[in-house]
Amino acid sequence: MELSIKNSRYNWWLVLGLLAAIYLLINLGLPRLPIAPFPKTYVIQPILWGLLTWAILVLPRYRTAGGLRLKSAIIHLALLIGFFQVVLYVIGGLFSSFGKSPYSFTPTGILTNLVFAGSMLVGMEFSRAWLINRLGKKHTFLALAFVAVLYTLLSLPFARITGLRPELGSITYVNSTILPTLAESMLASFLALLGGPLAAISYRGILQAFWWFCPILPNLAWVFKGLIGVVVPIVGLAVANTLRASRRRPGQKRQEKEGSLAGWIVTTVVAVAIIWFAVGLFPMQPTIIISGSMRPTLEVGDVVIIAKVSPDVIKPGDIIQFREAEGVTTVHRVVEIQEIEERRVFVTQGDANSGPDAEPVIPENVVGKATLSIPKVGWAAIAVKEFFRG
Repeated sequence: MELSIKNSRYNWWLVLGLLAAIYLLINLGLPRLPIAPFPKTYVIQPILWGLLTWAILVLPRYRTAGGLRLKSAIIHLALLIGFFQVVLYVIGGLFSSFGKSPYSFTPTGILTNLVFAGSMLVGMEFSRAWLINRLGKKHTFLALAFVAVLYTLLSLPFARITGLRPELGSITYVNSTILPTLAESMLASFLALLGGPLAAISYRGILQAFWWFCPILPNLAWVFKGLIGVVVPIVGLAVANTLRASRRRPGQKRQEKEGSLAGWIVTTVVAVAIIWFAVGLFPMQPTIIISGSMRPTLEVGDVVIIAKVSPDVIKPGDIIQFREAEGVTTVHRVVEIQEIEERRVFVTQGDANSGPDAEPVIPENVVGKATLSIPKVGWAAIAVKEFFRG
């Protein structure tokens, strides 16, 4: 059995199959078994990850892309990045708040969580290091992208992935959980490529230890959690790449095109910036017109860029976006500004409507002022939204 495994040219298919089997068992198989929750989670799952680790150790060994000269430096860098990220989480808690950890801190609880989290961490990182060093010999960039996405999906519950919808709750989950998980996976994959599983475990182990075994945890807003969880790994990725370049031997062959990793980093930053722009983390954000109340000025499917401005600068004739009592947002024109009980309010009306809106808009409900419209480009988003509704 061992010889056949070692002589196989397609060992990585075996590893992928084991990962897929473990993920499906944990997310789809175990929930259907008539077994108590505790053994499902804290006995069977650690056994599955342990078997995966054993399988990786049986497979042929490999040499990391960084070699022995770089391995120690990469492990030290991984520890430093993980520690720095934890410090930023704590600093973020000073500006928000702290709360009690949901995990048990009895001796039994600590041991149980250590076995559960530790077995999953070791199984994932040993298999990650094996895959990335086997697949990344010739096509490093593609291998990094593939492995990073694969282990991001493995880290997310199946129900949450299939439950994503084009709505605010899903966007918040993407920013606070999926993007940080992807960024963490990107860095862990690159560390594993250069320093093996110990480098990836050094980085992710510090983060896991913080979230699992710290009795007091920061209650971070999803904005700051996403910001720290994305920026730190991307910066760490750039630093690790610089360290690799500085340790490259004279005349050493490049196995990937110059700048490919830098291009990946830039692409990731741009993608994150687009999502943050879409959810309003910047002073401007887009919104899609979904009704004809502003015709002919704005048509259904137009995208309007809303700038966050002080309500004091809004004047009659401006088009604003505002929140209504039901929580929905509307884009209408200001037709009059009134003073009610020494308070400035805005009377709004759609250009296609025969009369003003029923209730004036108070300054607290103003999202911003329309500064630019882009015709028809929002039809794709409307079609996707209707597809999921249907």
